[in-house]
Order: sequence, then structure tokens, then C-alpha cells
Amino acid sequence: MGRQRNNPREDSWRDKLYPTFLEVADVNSNFEKRWAQLQKDCSQELNTAGSDVSSEAWNEIMARFMKGKAELESWFEEKLADINNRHTPIPYNPVAYSYFTLDQPISDAEGLRQYLHFHRHGESLQVSEVKDAQGNIEAWDKIARTERDFRVLAFGKGPVKPFPEDTVHRQLLQSVICYERERLTAEELAECFDKHCACGKENHEPDSLRKMRDRFEAELKASMKPS
Repeated sequence: MGRQRNNPREDSWRDKLYPTFLEVADVNSNFEKRWAQLQKDCSQELNTAGSDVSSEAWNEIMARFMKGKAELESWFEEKLADINNRHTPIPYNPVAYSYFTLDQPISDAEGLRQYLHFHRHGESLQVSEVKDAQGNIEAWDKIARTERDFRVLAFGKGPVKPFPEDTVHRQLLQSVICYERERLTAEELAECFDKHCACGKENHEPDSLRKMRDRFEAELKASMKPS
């Protein structure tokens, strides 16, 4: 058991976040739940088909999965575009997405590479590329792994190995960091997660979230300083 929460005013976390957060968090939670169900349904179909499933049946299952994935992504993008149109200009903290190359337009493919690399290795692709150019072999290995993950997803060759940190928690934490007016305490962060997290847990542990935030912010800030 974690320590007991000590928040003098329930829901005080709402006052410390821009209103945009509440809409983004709801959309994100809905997306995560639907994405988890989509993957579960696909896995169950493959398990039911068995190891001797024909290539035709396997292709049909994967085609349904990819169709559902495309529809979900389209829904997600439309929801975010609507929020952006209604709230622009939206105040936000650019540190939350410092691993993306935000100073110039990037393709969807390059955006996916940058996302995969940061969440796999805890540093931005730009930082790794600078290190690689200096002859750092570990940096090259990281870049090679990202390219492999990218191709697995781009060509529908199956899921990639899960990231070291819980993706559902990180996605929500990223939104918190992005739309904070004032920094949430650990207790307030836990209450916010209880309300908006798609993981299904009713009571999040403040200390665990604080430690996760400390790690995440250190990685984000390091991503802003290629050297």
C-alpha cells in the first residue's frame, strides 16, 4: 500500500489545468479503451484460428484489424482537430513534446519514428543522431531498433515490443504536463488519473506517479539539448 493522500480540497487539480485538458483527456481515454479492445479482439481471433491458420484466414483477420485501426485513428484525429479549432490559440507547455521536431513540418512517418524512438529509449531521435554522428555505437543501435519497430508497424508485421514505461499512463501524464497552469501535487495528479486514466485502476498511487513524472520530465528536458 502507498501512503495516504493528503489533498485539502478535492478536485483542486481542475483549477490548475487549462479547460482544453479535460476534453483532450476524455478523447484520449476513449481512444485508449477502444485501441485496447481492438487489439484484444484481434488476438482472440488469432488464438481461435490456432497455429495452423491459413495465410488467407490470417490476412482476413489482419485486414479487419487494420481497418479498425484506421477508423479509430481517423476518429481520434477528427476529435483533436475539432478541439484545436474551438480553442485556438491553446496555451501549452512545449516541453511536453520536446522530442518532436516542432520547428518544421514533419511527415507522419517521421513523426512515428520520433515517437517510437523517444518512448523506447528515453531520448529524442535528434539526440541519438547527434551521438551517432560522433561515432557512438550505442546510439546507432538505438536508431537501428527504431527503424525496425517502424517497419514492423508500417508493413503490418505485428505489434512491437512494449515500451519500458506504461504507455497509457505516459500519454495522460504528457497531457497534464502540456496543459498545466500550475504544477499539480502528487495527490492532485493521482486524483486526476483516477478520473481520466484508461487503465481501469480506481486509485492511483501518488508516490508512483510522482516518480514516473520525475523520470519523464528528465527525459523530456534532455531531449531539448542535443550535444
